[in-house]
Amino acid sequence: MLTAAQQDYVEVIYRLELERGDEPVRISDIAERLGTRLPTVTRTVQKLTAAKVVRHDSRKEVTLTEKGRQIGREIVHRHDDLVKFFVQVLGLSEAEAERDTCQIEHGLSGKASQRLHEFLVYLRELGEDERLILERFLESVSKGHKDFEHLPRRLTDGWRS
Repeated sequence: MLTAAQQDYVEVIYRLELERGDEPVRISDIAERLGTRLPTVTRTVQKLTAAKVVRHDSRKEVTLTEKGRQIGREIVHRHDDLVKFFVQVLGLSEAEAERDTCQIEHGLSGKASQRLHEFLVYLRELGEDERLILERFLESVSKGHKDFEHLPRRLTDGWRS
C-alpha cells in the first residue's frame, strides 16, 4: 500500500509520461512539478523502485512499471472524477476543486471512487429535463448563508494533521 505522498509521485510520473510521450521523465521533472527538493524525490523514487512501482537507475529516467502504470491510471481517474464532481455538481471553481481534491483523494476508498465514477456517468446520460434539477441546485448554492462558518478552510488551518 502506497502512502499519500507516494501516490502523488505516481500520479505526477503518470501524467508526465502521458504529456511527454517518448521523452523521458527525470528526477528533476518530478521535483519541479511537485515543488520538492531533488534529494526528497530521489528517496521517494528509491522507495517506489523497491515496491516495484517504478524503474530507475541512478541518474537515468524514471518509468512506471506495469503495476505503477495501473496504480497511476487509477489515481488519475479518481483525481479527475473528484474535480469533475466538485465543479459540475457542487459548482466550485476549478482552483477550489483542485485544492479540495488534493485534500481528500487519498482517503477515498475504492468503493467510493467507483460509485463516484458511476454517478458521473449517470449524470452525463441524464436527459435535459433531469439536468434542470442539477442546474436549479447550482443556482441556489452560496446565496450568502454559510452553515459551516467555523470549520477550517485549509488543512493548515487545523483540519487534520
